Amino acid sequence: MKVRNLIFLSITILLMIATRGHFSWASSIVHLPDFTIPALLIAGVYFRNSWIALTLIIFAIAIDNYAITVQGVSANCITPAYSFLPFTYYAVFWSAKFLTSLKFDNNIAKNSIIVFSIVSMQWFLATISYYAFTKTFAENGFNGFGSYLLQWSVVEIPLTLYWIGVIFIISSFIPKYILTPKAIAR
Repeated sequence: MKVRNLIFLSITILLMIATRGHFSWASSIVHLPDFTIPALLIAGVYFRNSWIALTLIIFAIAIDNYAITVQGVSANCITPAYSFLPFTYYAVFWSAKFLTSLKFDNNIAKNSIIVFSIVSMQWFLATISYYAFTKTFAENGFNGFGSYLLQWSVVEIPLTLYWIGVIFIISSFIPKYILTPKAIAR
C-alpha cells in the first residue's frame, strides 16, 4: 500500500467523519456539506483504485451506522433505498475516471460539465430511490415528485458542488507532478 494512498484515505475519511458524522464539535463550528461525493470524485480522477473507493463507501456506511446507533441521529433516511446508495457512490467513482483533472486547466469546461452531471445523477438516483420508500409515495405515487425534485435539488446539489469548487482551487495550486493520475499510480 502506497503512502499517498494512506494519506489520501486518512484525510478524506477524517473529512467524511467531520461532515457526515454529526459530531457536535464539528457542527458547532460550522455545518459543512458531506464530503463523500467529492472524496469519490478525487479517488476516481487521481487514484483510480477500486479498493480505495470501496474503503470510502464502507466508511460512509459505518459513519452513518455510528451516527444512528450511538449518537441517536434520526434514521429517517434509512429505508430499503439505502441499500442502493453504495451503488450510486461507486458510480460516482467510476464516472470520475472520465475526468482529466479537478483543476483549472484547458479542460475546465468539459470537466465542469462532467462533474455537474455526475453529482446531479447521483443525487437524482439516490433521491428517487429514497422517495420510492416514503409515505408520500405510498399515498400519491409520483404525483408531486417533480416539485419534490425542484425543492431539494437546488438545496442539496450545490452543497456538493461547493466542495468541488474548493477542490478545483486547491488542486490548481498543487504542482502538476504531485497530483496527476500517472504520478499517483507510480
